Order: sequence, then C-alpha cells, then structure tokens
Amino acid sequence: MTEPQVWVLIGTFAAAVLGGMTFSTNLIMGSLTKVITANTDRLEARIDALRTETVSEFQVTRFRIDSVETGLTAKIDSVEARLTSQIESVESRLRGDMARIDSDVTAIAKRVWTDPPAA
Repeated sequence: MTEPQVWVLIGTFAAAVLGGMTFSTNLIMGSLTKVITANTDRLEARIDALRTETVSEFQVTRFRIDSVETGLTAKIDSVEARLTSQIESVESRLRGDMARIDSDVTAIAKRVWTDPPAA
C-alpha cells in the first residue's frame, strides 16, 4: 500500500467512479427535466382546453338565461296588462254598483225621513 502506483490506481478509480456518477446524475436529471417539462406542457394544454370549454359553456348558459329572461319578461308583461284591464273593468263595475246602491240608499233614507209613516 506504500507503492505510488497503487495510490495512482486508487485515485484514477475514484475519479472514474465520481465522473461516472456525475455523468449518470446529469443524464437522469436531464431526462427527468424533459419528462417533467413535457408533462407540464401537456397539463397546461389540457387546462387551456378546459378553460376554453368552460368559457364557451358559460356563454351558452348566459345566452339561455337571457332568452328565458326575455320570455318570462314578455309573459309577465302580458299577464300584468291583462290584470290591469281586468282590475279596471272590476273597478268600473264597482263604481256603477256603488252609484246604484248610493242612489237606492238615498231614496230609502229620503222616504223614511221625509214621508209620513203609513197608518
């Protein structure tokens, strides 16, 4: 173990082993980096596709809600117009009925208080 050739061989072997480990580590890290980058790119593409699909679905849903809202607004306006006309008709009939009742009550009151009682 005191021979210089042995120490040279040990140093050469250690340098070769460390160099091989460094080379292997660099290869593994490079391939892992490529795999991770490729998977990240695919994931980003899927997320972008999902985002685009979600936005288009929201637009379709918004359009459907707007069309339903338009239809409901038209129906509510129609019902409101019919109710308004029916309420006005009922009000006019009530005014006429109240006028007749008022004249009947006035006639009854006039007859009770102004006419002498029958014997």
